[in-house]
Amino acid sequence: MPYYKGVIDDLIAAGHAEDARGVAGKLLSLRNRLSKQIPARNVLSSVLIATWNIREFGADAKFGRRLDESLLYIAEIISHFDLVAVQEVNENLANLQRLIRLLGGWWDYLVTDVTLGASGNSERIAFIYDGRKVRFDRLAGELALPAVKNKPVVQPARSPFICAFRVGWRRVALCSVHIFYGQSKPNDSRRVEEIRAISAALARRNQDRQNISDGEPESVVLLGDFNIFDATKDDTSKALATNDFVVPEALRLPAGKRAVAGGDSVDGRASNLARDKHFDQIAFHDPKGLLKASKGGVFDFQEVVYGPDDAHAHLGAMRRSIPDKVRDIDDEAKLAKLYRQWRTFQLSDHLPLWVELQTDFADNYLASVLHGHKPSRSSTSQRKAAIAAPKAKLNATPARKMRKNPV
Repeated sequence: MPYYKGVIDDLIAAGHAEDARGVAGKLLSLRNRLSKQIPARNVLSSVLIATWNIREFGADAKFGRRLDESLLYIAEIISHFDLVAVQEVNENLANLQRLIRLLGGWWDYLVTDVTLGASGNSERIAFIYDGRKVRFDRLAGELALPAVKNKPVVQPARSPFICAFRVGWRRVALCSVHIFYGQSKPNDSRRVEEIRAISAALARRNQDRQNISDGEPESVVLLGDFNIFDATKDDTSKALATNDFVVPEALRLPAGKRAVAGGDSVDGRASNLARDKHFDQIAFHDPKGLLKASKGGVFDFQEVVYGPDDAHAHLGAMRRSIPDKVRDIDDEAKLAKLYRQWRTFQLSDHLPLWVELQTDFADNYLASVLHGHKPSRSSTSQRKAAIAAPKAKLNATPARKMRKNPV
C-alpha cells in the first residue's frame, strides 16, 4: 500500500483537517472498489498488467498544481497492479518521482527521453513496476520505423517504448505507445497509418524471432493510448488485427460475462471518462500462444474519486490548487464546468485498462511430461544463448542509441 501518513498529516498541519478527512474517506472507498474489481495480487500464479494515460503527468503549470492527495489516489490505483505502462509523462519528472516515493522503495520505473517536435508534446513514456515481483529483463529501446523501398517514412509522433520484463519464468516484451490523435474523427489517416506501421514492424520482427534464439521474448504485448474511437469497426482497430495483434478475449467479453466481481455495466473496453471511446488498448502478438489472459477490464475511479458532479466535495482542493480561478467563479454552472476540466488534470481524462496474465504453468508441464509429451522448445545450448544474449547486447548498446537502428 502507498504511504498515506505524510500527505494526510501535512493537510492537517496546514489547517485543512476537513479536507484530510475527505481524502481518508475517498481512499477507503477507492481501496474497497479496487478490491472488488481487480484480482488480488499474488506471488507466483499471475501478473497484473495495466496501461494508463495519466494526463499531462508533471505539467503542473497548465492547470494548477497536481495535489499530493491526487498523487495518493494515483498511487493507490497503481499499487493494485504489478506492472503499469504510463503515457503522457511530462518532461518534468517531479510528479513521477514523488509517485514512486509514495508507492514505496520496492517500486521502480523506466522512462524514455522526451520526444522532440510539436507532435511529441514534450512527452515521455514510462513503465512502473513492483520490483519484488517484476524484473526488468535488460532489453530496452525506442522503436524507429524502417525505410520503405529505401525511402524514409514518417516516424511516430511519440517514440514507442519497448522493454522486456520477467515474472517468475515468464518473459514478455511490452511496447507502450501514445498514438497520434490528429482530427477528432474515428479514422484520421495519419493515426491509422501510425498504428499499422508500428504493429507491422513489431509483428514482422517477432514472427522472425519464433525460429531464431536471439535472446528476446517470443511474445509482444502492444499497449497504450491508441486514440481508437470504436474498436469493433474503425480502421484504426483493423490496422492492429491485420498485423496479427489480438485483443485478449478477457477484454472483449460483455459486462455480464466478465470474470470480475462488481464489474461495470457499461462498455467494458471504453476507457475515456464518458465511457464511449476505446482509446486505450492491450493486444498480443503471440504466435506460440504463450500468453494466457484470464481476466481484464477498465477500472472506473469516477465512482469514488473526482466524480463528474462532485465539484462541491472538492472545492477545498480546488482552492489549494487553482485559487485564482476559483476566486473568480460567480455561479454554479461555471464552477461545475471548471471542476470537470480541473479534475482531469488531477487524476486523468483516461481510465486504466488492465489484464491478468497467467505465469505459473508448472502443473500443465508436469502433466504433459507424465503423459509422454515431447518438448518442442529449443535445445539446452540455445536456451542458454537466449538467456545470455540480452545482457551482452544491451551492455554494448545503450537503450538511447537503439533509436538509430530500425526495428
